[in-house]
Amino acid sequence: MNHLLAKTKGRNGGFFKVISDEKIFDFPDDLDNPIEYNSDYKLEDDEWFAIKAFSEKEYCIEFLTQRFISTDYNQLSVNNYNKIDYLCTYQTGIYYFQKLSLSQIIRKKYFSFSEAPTLVKNDPIIVINDYPDAIYIKADDILYFKKLTSITAIFKGIDELYKEATQEETEAFLGSDFIVLDNEYSADKVKKANRKRIAMAMETLQRFTQVERSDIFVYIREYCTDLNFDENDENFTISDEEELKKLLYGIEQRYYTTRQGDEKRLANSVTTI
Repeated sequence: MNHLLAKTKGRNGGFFKVISDEKIFDFPDDLDNPIEYNSDYKLEDDEWFAIKAFSEKEYCIEFLTQRFISTDYNQLSVNNYNKIDYLCTYQTGIYYFQKLSLSQIIRKKYFSFSEAPTLVKNDPIIVINDYPDAIYIKADDILYFKKLTSITAIFKGIDELYKEATQEETEAFLGSDFIVLDNEYSADKVKKANRKRIAMAMETLQRFTQVERSDIFVYIREYCTDLNFDENDENFTISDEEELKKLLYGIEQRYYTTRQGDEKRLANSVTTI
């Protein structure tokens, strides 16, 4: 049986039934190629990120660990519709989640397609997306999603997957012996995207030997000829966000040359095969 539930906000918030016996979401046919979450990987249209053993994660909500019994949930009252935080449908062991934003609550006059249409003036409507923000298959204990930012309000703490360098880590990275700052560029000017790349680069550099580290700097110089490199001190001069991004892409070996045509390119996203 299918049930649409709403999770309400506030201290007394909880799950309430909205609609029963209606299929809200269709099961997607492209969950067979899941990708382990990587904040720097750009999904193809037919791919989903997946988190296995989801019930064991700290950010898994208790609602998913309990047996679903529809009679445990009261009907949502009209007065509480403005308190809805997100929607969840239970469809035979599969949970579909949709966050609810203000843009999905429409307060306009409307009429539906009908032989005898009636104008509705005051009743706001809630829009349900074509695709859910997340899917949880209880039997497999796997959560699927497309965008982490779409589900952080549902699964509190899941944003820990989105690794971003702290201010102290950013300062430490920019203070590395292979970097010289110029043009008053500093950690305070590093934006979120590059902080994410710094977090990844720091992990990558820790795995390098001294020889591999020197070799990667040669690789960066081959592709980023516009980056100023001091041969004697063996450091790159970084003066803005764009130069820092090029350096970080180099550390992650995102540059490559095509086998046919010898064309230099930048990989938009990467995954290990």
